[in-house]
Amino acid sequence: MTRTKWRTVIFALIALFALLVSACSSSEDPDEPQAVEPAPTSAPEPADEPDPEPAPADEPADEPEPADEPDPEPVPADEPADEPEPEPTAAPTPIPVPEGSTVGITDDTIKVAILRSDSKSLEDAGILPDTGDIPRNYVVFADQVNARGGAGGRNIEIVFHTFPPGASATDQQAACIAATEDDEVAIVHFVGGVTAETVLCATEDHERIAYMLSGILPQEIYNRSNGRLFSQAMTTERLMGAWPAMVEAQGLLEGRTLGLMRGDIGEHEVAAGALEAALADAGYELADQVALPCQGTSCSQVDIGLERMQAAGVDTIFSLVPPSPFGIAVFLAAQSGLDPQWLVSDIENLVFDSVAQAVYGRAPDPTLFFGLYGLTYGVDRLSPDEHTIECNSVFTEETGISYDIVENKDAWSAVGSTCMFIKNLEAAANWSQDAYGTVNQTTLIQGFETLTDYRLGDVTGSWSATKHDAPDGVTLKEYSGDCACWVEIDGARMMLDQ
Repeated sequence: MTRTKWRTVIFALIALFALLVSACSSSEDPDEPQAVEPAPTSAPEPADEPDPEPAPADEPADEPEPADEPDPEPVPADEPADEPEPEPTAAPTPIPVPEGSTVGITDDTIKVAILRSDSKSLEDAGILPDTGDIPRNYVVFADQVNARGGAGGRNIEIVFHTFPPGASATDQQAACIAATEDDEVAIVHFVGGVTAETVLCATEDHERIAYMLSGILPQEIYNRSNGRLFSQAMTTERLMGAWPAMVEAQGLLEGRTLGLMRGDIGEHEVAAGALEAALADAGYELADQVALPCQGTSCSQVDIGLERMQAAGVDTIFSLVPPSPFGIAVFLAAQSGLDPQWLVSDIENLVFDSVAQAVYGRAPDPTLFFGLYGLTYGVDRLSPDEHTIECNSVFTEETGISYDIVENKDAWSAVGSTCMFIKNLEAAANWSQDAYGTVNQTTLIQGFETLTDYRLGDVTGSWSATKHDAPDGVTLKEYSGDCACWVEIDGARMMLDQ
């Protein structure tokens, strides 16, 4: 074979071998050598997949998601521990602080004015019983509260203003203005002998909280005070409304001809209306009603009023006039042959031992007052109570002064009443601070309204959002000439509706 033929054979074998190697490397299936060339071009192309369904069918084995997703809850179950939302929900929502005046209230102090009648000269003269050192009472108990942290964390700061005994509203106005405008106090505390106009000077005109120790006022004054007036006494309407039932239970109305003597002043007119309505409900009516011209604690034309009572055949007289003209009326009636059954009440503080000793006991003929009956809510206590005993003990420890419970009853009682006011202020301010984290006029009012368990001697009662006069009961007392004092009639106490 020639060299040329050998070369041709060798080239042919090499070409055949190259073809076989190429076929083996491009296809896994030796039976399909014709499919070798298109495979590299079509395999990467998803669009050329003949059947899209097989891929999802084969994926469950290769894909971890479907195998792990049959229960998607595990992830949410772990989320509450990681989520921040539950913490704000669990935390207490701050209580919005009501808007209210802060006049007289700072972060450190609560300023209080004590307004009272300066009766010291009358006490020294023996006309009125000794009530002790009233200003010192307030200082002692305010200092005690301040020493233990204050009222709502604030020191009680006290200022004092006085007016003459028996002062009119005009005379008392100066003390009110000095307290509210000059001193800018938060609370005006009235000890006693105050007129309705003076109360409104504080609550309505100057928008300050007023706290009364004693004194009967119509509900209208509470309404006009817009929630700012609190009292340890009773409203006119509640006291007068209970009067007929109390005296009827003692047989003092049966077969009697009834009359009423009062001052020609607004508070007495309201009281007369409430009494007339209560008498009508009980089946009684007044034969006559006399309104005497009065200024302060003095009234004129008492003799003319008695002539009218006598002409009407009155033999039982309800009296609302102040102590001095009442004493004159009893004396003049006896001289004119009029000897009626006299009925008085806490209107004008007539059922007080101090009044009994100053007016009835010092009359030209004290026996004229024998058999006198008085309706009272009980502020003039007959027996000691734990509160007043404790307060007097503190007072004695701080001052070295000790009042005898019998010989110095009025001074002993005054300590208890003063102490009660300071304790109530402390409790109201503490409630306000605990509830809102601060103290203003609105929150302080709410604090007083939470004092639902009120007790002072024989007086039990409460305050609430709708009731700012504390006492809840009344009783009937009879004047005793032996001691020139009032003695409670057994079984005569009656609780009133709230």
